[in-house]
Amino acid sequence: MTNWTARLAVISGGLSEESSTHRLAQLLCDAVVESAREQGGEVVVQRIDLRALAHDITTASLTRFAPPALADAYEVLGAADAVVAVTPTYKASFTGLFKSFWDATADGVLSGVPVIVGATGGSTRHSLVTDTALRPLFAYMKALVMPTAVYASPDDWAGRGLEARASEAADELTQQLERGLGGADVAVNGSSEARSSKVEEAPRTSSKSFRTLADTRNRARDPFVAVPTMEEMLRG
Repeated sequence: MTNWTARLAVISGGLSEESSTHRLAQLLCDAVVESAREQGGEVVVQRIDLRALAHDITTASLTRFAPPALADAYEVLGAADAVVAVTPTYKASFTGLFKSFWDATADGVLSGVPVIVGATGGSTRHSLVTDTALRPLFAYMKALVMPTAVYASPDDWAGRGLEARASEAADELTQQLERGLGGADVAVNGSSEARSSKVEEAPRTSSKSFRTLADTRNRARDPFVAVPTMEEMLRG
């Protein structure tokens, strides 16, 4: 039985059609789907390929108006319960395309949203990009960045270590989803018995949690209202 359902947005900043960035995004996506299944949940995946939106992202950066395809991508992002975001590493940081996509994102969209960050690069010397560039970016957007970030150099694809790190990050993400979605009925109904009866009636979906998430996002857009800290979000 599926106890909870979540929407996962997978953002890939790969600049070529068959890039290692797309491969890493897919690896992380598959790991999240598998981890959710093992924990009694289901993940509905929607992918956003920034390469296909490059011209629209440039237009949005210049005009502050998102063309239809990019607007659809932001709708997907705004409805997501969790995010996987992966970028190539250029000059020791994320690409301009990747950054421009987030620059044009509305304030508060990622507030309280669990995120796995990942990056690819030509050598291991860029492996700190996830902590020096990606983590601060998503922390600024008030996202809940998972402790395990995943970096992949060409050598990483030859062994099993990359899959292990992807699985670890996926488990961290699905634990947050299970807490927020699978446990939502306890907070609403106030008792474990109510939660049990709810499970017997029908599988839980993310609707209740999404209203909470949407409220958090709206609060983040209001400069006069305090937004929960990362520690408060982790405690649930």
